[in-house]
Amino acid sequence: MSQAPIKVNQRTKERIRYLAALTDATQADIVDRAVTEYAARHADEIDAGMERAGTVLASGDAATAAYLLDEPVEAIERVAGKKPASAQP
Repeated sequence: MSQAPIKVNQRTKERIRYLAALTDATQADIVDRAVTEYAARHADEIDAGMERAGTVLASGDAATAAYLLDEPVEAIERVAGKKPASAQP
């Protein structure tokens, strides 16, 4: 398995280091277990986020950009030079 560094604050790094030492695990094991537990405990939130993302992606490029930029779709369409769907014949 390949490894990649992650950035955490110093306090979190120390907690990971201590937990690894106390449980005879690697720091990577501690982070992996934490992410797995987080995903299991927050499955409903993750599912809701996936549904939201699917809805936005299905709504087209302007809606996707609007969501990512936290702007109204109309503003994106105006900048892109497109007329809103409601104004098209």
